[in-house]
Amino acid sequence: MAKKVLIIDDDPAIVEFLEDFLQDNDFETVSAFNGAEGLEKLESEKPDLVTLDMDMPEKGGTLFYAGLRKNESLKDTPVVVISGVGPRPPALHKSVPVITKPIDGDALLGHLSTLLA
Repeated sequence: MAKKVLIIDDDPAIVEFLEDFLQDNDFETVSAFNGAEGLEKLESEKPDLVTLDMDMPEKGGTLFYAGLRKNESLKDTPVVVISGVGPRPPALHKSVPVITKPIDGDALLGHLSTLLA
């Protein structure tokens, strides 16, 4: 059964790229365009992994990550940050991989393989 990845990014072009790329590599995808919507999809879809942009309207990546870690049943869901925004936010655990935009597909697949093993 395909692993499900929740893509959270406010840029529709990035979301579409990640959906196509991940589906071409045998992942199921679900998408959200901000952290608030991402938390809702996290609850309803229960993905195996989340890709997370940091700089988004309404609720950014840092607030999404904090909300994820407060949810006892989902707090261990792996996260890969995909962002064009500066250094690693202090709220992120050091084990969370960060990929800068533009996205390196091989690096992303490597992190997914490691985190979902």
